[in-house]
Amino acid sequence: MNKQFWITVILMALSLAFGQAKASGTEVNKNEIPKAVLEAFQKTYPNAKEVEFEKETSKGKTVYEVEFKESDREYEVLFDADGVILQIEETLDVKSLPEPIAQAISKAYPKATIEDAEKITKPDGTFIVYEVEIKNEGKKLELELDANGKILKAEQD
Repeated sequence: MNKQFWITVILMALSLAFGQAKASGTEVNKNEIPKAVLEAFQKTYPNAKEVEFEKETSKGKTVYEVEFKESDREYEVLFDADGVILQIEETLDVKSLPEPIAQAISKAYPKATIEDAEKITKPDGTFIVYEVEIKNEGKKLELELDANGKILKAEQD
């Protein structure tokens, strides 16, 4: 088989896997959240306000997303059923985006305005991606960028 075929198959598989990881959830009440998740959340974020819970399926497993505010920032933290943090999504002030990110957006979309920005990390602080929403010539786009400003994904909102 040719190389292009295998590259296409691999890219499709990755796309499907990533799509499952980003699956939207169902809002649930606090009493529907496993005790381990609640305890881990309350221990890690004791000052959380405006807390909301969602139950999702990611890679075939049930996970729990907790959305909240703390210190004037919004967070979405993903837990597995045992209370282990899988990833942390933190809203950023668009003015505080690192220079390589702002420059990459400006270069690729010179007429765009940045409307929203988030930083996604692993629990140990290891960087995953920046998610940035922009408005470009009347269209809304969501971009994913690596720490160097390389655009990994661009999709219309």
